[in-house]
Amino acid sequence: MKRKEHEKDRFCSSRTMLQRIPLDLKKMTRLQVKPHQKKPLCKVESRVCLERKERERNEDDESVKRPSKLLHSIPLDLEVEIMTRLPVKSLMRSRCVSKTWSSIIRSQGFADAYYAMSSSATRSRFTVAFSNSVFVKGDAQRLFIFSSSHESSSLAANLHMTIPSLSLSHVSDCPSVHGFVGCCHGFQFTICNPSTGQAFTLPCKGNRTSLGYDPVDGQFKALSLVPTPVRGYHICVVHEVIKLGGGGGVESRNMVTSPPYSPLTNRLCINGFIYFGAWAPRPRTNPVIVCFDVRHEKISFIKMPKDILMSYSVLIEYKGKLASIVRHQPLSFRSFDLWILEDVKKGVWSKQTFDLSYDLVNMTSPGTNKAGEIIFAPTKLSHCAQPFYIFHYNTQKKDLRRVRIHGIADDEGFRRHYGLVSDCNVSVSPEHVESIAFL
Repeated sequence: MKRKEHEKDRFCSSRTMLQRIPLDLKKMTRLQVKPHQKKPLCKVESRVCLERKERERNEDDESVKRPSKLLHSIPLDLEVEIMTRLPVKSLMRSRCVSKTWSSIIRSQGFADAYYAMSSSATRSRFTVAFSNSVFVKGDAQRLFIFSSSHESSSLAANLHMTIPSLSLSHVSDCPSVHGFVGCCHGFQFTICNPSTGQAFTLPCKGNRTSLGYDPVDGQFKALSLVPTPVRGYHICVVHEVIKLGGGGGVESRNMVTSPPYSPLTNRLCINGFIYFGAWAPRPRTNPVIVCFDVRHEKISFIKMPKDILMSYSVLIEYKGKLASIVRHQPLSFRSFDLWILEDVKKGVWSKQTFDLSYDLVNMTSPGTNKAGEIIFAPTKLSHCAQPFYIFHYNTQKKDLRRVRIHGIADDEGFRRHYGLVSDCNVSVSPEHVESIAFL
């Protein structure tokens, strides 16, 4: 009797201890007290985990499929409206969303709509292109293209492209034309789209090549001047016209002739025409504006007074019209005349004179921003790490303000990283518009 009571007390005591054991430890104890079990609990749990993971994987697959179902429920015109408001990088990634999105983004109609949306933005976007040095040769040459939008007194630029084996000479510039940037280097011409990263180089017959765009047919063409040496100077009569397209290739090459002239100023494209100043038929004679019709591939001359065109004149686009900035001193923009071509057919020009609050030396004017302010920008980077500034001049208020662009060769780490040495030429284009088109 006492033995049974003792066993009962021991059983109760053991039961009390088991109640105090944590649940996880109880499970382990059960596994040990049931060695005859054919399927241990750990394997069962593993199988349960695998089944749970499989269910989660299937749910994830279903969640991936849901957006495409949602997209199909959205009207097509609303999808296009959504896509036109996406940044370029997001838009390029969106090509993987569906076949429909990919086909829409690659279409010319959508590229035109996206460009129109980008060009309607209130803030101006600019590009800054510069090379690592004119003394670097061969494969070590680099052309860097930065861009940003500006509105305030300071801004930050982002690197969009690095093009190897390409340098920027002191007489070259990289203007933005309908979202593309063209750069002439000798008898080669490089065209790139900073937004998409597309870049290709074409051989040219001349060493002065410009990019043009025909807004009627939506066609890019390059005009290459083929100079002929005559008595120590160059005369242009023959021109090569390169029609671009076909996946970064050339659709056609045509030769166009004109009366003889000697080119003098920079070249720029405005509303389907490429303009530049020249002497005709030889230097120091009659000043003219050479006008190349991109669509019809014809060259004509616009006569002008001698006061409008000099060796230190700069042609810009001013409020949609061709204009010439004539400095009163060859190397300074302290005071200048602004000549505006009011009527192309009649050759009517208007004149305004401006005096700045201080000297702007070793600079040029690449054009205006969307507010109509004239932009002045350096032609070279500094020899050491210094802030990079451009200047905005409001012709109505007679106000000159300085805008710093952060991230353009303004610290030694930047210069070492990009291999910058002395004499780094720079080109600023103040009214760049993002484009997703491909050539």
